[in-house]
Amino acid sequence: MGDVAIVVDRSGAADGALERTLASIAAHTSPEVPVSVADGGVAKALRATPTGTDAAVIAAGVTVAEGWLEGLRDAVDSDSIVMSASALGAGGLELDSRAAAVRSHSARLRPTIPAARAECCLLRGAGLALVGSGEVGEVSARLSGLGLVHVLADDVLVGGAGSDLAAVSPDEDAGPLGRARAIARTAAAPLTVTIDARALGIATTGMRTYILDLIAALAAREEVALRVTLPPDTTPDVLERLSADPRVELISYEQAAAGVALSDVVHRPQQIFSTDDLALLRRLGERVVVTHHDLIAYRCAAYHADEDGWRSYRRATRLTLAQADMVVFPSLHALEDALRENLIAPERARAVANGAERQWPQAEAGSQRPPELGEGARVLLCLGADYAHKNRPFAIALARELRERHGWEGRLVLAGPHVEHGSSRDREQSMLEQDGSLRSLVLDLGRVDEAVRAWLYQHADAVVYPSVYEGFGYVPFEAAAAGVPCLYAPTGALVELAGPELATLIPWDAAASADAAAPLLEAGDMRESHVEALRAAAARMSWAAALPQLLEVYAAAVSSPHRAGAPRVAEDVERESFIVGLAASAEHDRQRAEELQSANEHGQRIIDETEAVLERLRSDVGALAEVSDGGALSPAQRRGLLRVATRPALRRLLLAPFALLGRGQSSSSAER
Repeated sequence: MGDVAIVVDRSGAADGALERTLASIAAHTSPEVPVSVADGGVAKALRATPTGTDAAVIAAGVTVAEGWLEGLRDAVDSDSIVMSASALGAGGLELDSRAAAVRSHSARLRPTIPAARAECCLLRGAGLALVGSGEVGEVSARLSGLGLVHVLADDVLVGGAGSDLAAVSPDEDAGPLGRARAIARTAAAPLTVTIDARALGIATTGMRTYILDLIAALAAREEVALRVTLPPDTTPDVLERLSADPRVELISYEQAAAGVALSDVVHRPQQIFSTDDLALLRRLGERVVVTHHDLIAYRCAAYHADEDGWRSYRRATRLTLAQADMVVFPSLHALEDALRENLIAPERARAVANGAERQWPQAEAGSQRPPELGEGARVLLCLGADYAHKNRPFAIALARELRERHGWEGRLVLAGPHVEHGSSRDREQSMLEQDGSLRSLVLDLGRVDEAVRAWLYQHADAVVYPSVYEGFGYVPFEAAAAGVPCLYAPTGALVELAGPELATLIPWDAAASADAAAPLLEAGDMRESHVEALRAAAARMSWAAALPQLLEVYAAAVSSPHRAGAPRVAEDVERESFIVGLAASAEHDRQRAEELQSANEHGQRIIDETEAVLERLRSDVGALAEVSDGGALSPAQRRGLLRVATRPALRRLLLAPFALLGRGQSSSSAER
């Protein structure tokens, strides 16, 4: 260790504190290093230290671990202008294995700090010779005044000092110091992870399968403390099972939006659809990880309500991939696709294949035959939503060729929800209308539940998966698990994950594909070997293989360098949300003003119409009005006339002569 001395500051120490510190020093320090106890203050002890000797100052009550002094010395020696190195504080946590974990995981960033920490630091002897002795704070200030620096030895953890393992938001502690503390915290304690699972709605989709399996796999890991954000329409069975798992903390969207403690990492296991989604992630975790499955919606305007919606989604995608600390792609093909579009920097992108086997417990209700299918019906199953890229019209064409060319007697079952935008439904309907024989061949069940889905897998001759582009694709592996062949084409990630040799469909020749697929629909060696090979491909993509890679992604996100652009993106998103809110408020005010103006105009019309009616009444009444209204009748005469008018017999008797006079007047007027 060279020339170094240890000074223990006992000022203000509680009973037993000095003994604990001396015992830990003795256990983890060479006996050749001199140790003194500063009874009259650190300044006096430093004056007694030989000139040029480094001084390790440690407060009574602080405990050290193996390698602590060597770590401080390495940090001081990292640069000639470094005059002190201070240890990380573990607060009240026991050191046990934490110090070793921090030492092994540290990036040794040696971030600068304002001053040496009096709890545990190493002061360079040359610095003491330069500015003289004093208390640790005084010495630090003098050295800083000369432009010299103090650093944190981020691979040295000591007990009973500070609280560097406490979570700090990026806004409070950005840069190397925040990064060093985050690395130490996640090395010394379970990694806190929040999964943004707001896609866990009622729909049974591949995305839902992936998110549930991801939660189940993470919850089983002791080194992870898991929190899950759920949507309002979470199904009762999922909510009940998650609520019963003590390893999972559940929060609602409302709680997340209101503000919760930040986890080390927040993982959004699907694409971001709006900047609001992106803003929410920064409320959930210090570091953001996003799984981006594919670029279909990014490229296809038809998958959105209008062009503005498409442009908004594209912008949200670009902002997400710019801001996220790490981005996970479920296949190398999907990652390379994003790199080709220049959407992500390679150092922040990882390809991690999903586990192909189901982790989430299956429904216990068994399977249920759909009533539209009779007993013993042969089925070619096409499973999935009717998005255009799922290519369901090709499945219809394939089924027709199988029937016409190979005499296959069964039905093509389309099982999946109908989407609002980007659907192939019109093409499917057009095929059915042009060829009436297809109506008895094709059965569209729409969305199906788990029980029907299970029955279809168990009873299908084969599953047809004619997708033109997949970032991953669960269907071939689910089919293999059910012992059923899967007919797919060598496109997208399926080539990488399932293998080109098992691809049966010839893009996009229905007749040739039918010829290749027909042998797989019947029992035999070809069918069995296909299923076994597909099962072998699935086995290579287990959650046991995926989880370590994903945890490495989380660790890389925590230890990734601070990027100046990321906070700027976050600020832009928040500013945009604020502006959008102002615009919505202004639009509401404008509409309200128009409503009030319309109401005022309507009221004025009523007033004008009333005045016109009154004017007509005045004109019609004429001399029969009262004298005060320009007529010839006194109030008494007018009241008498009203009494006559309200008594039918009297009215007929007294007003009959006036009727004769009126007819005469009309006749004379007509003659004129």
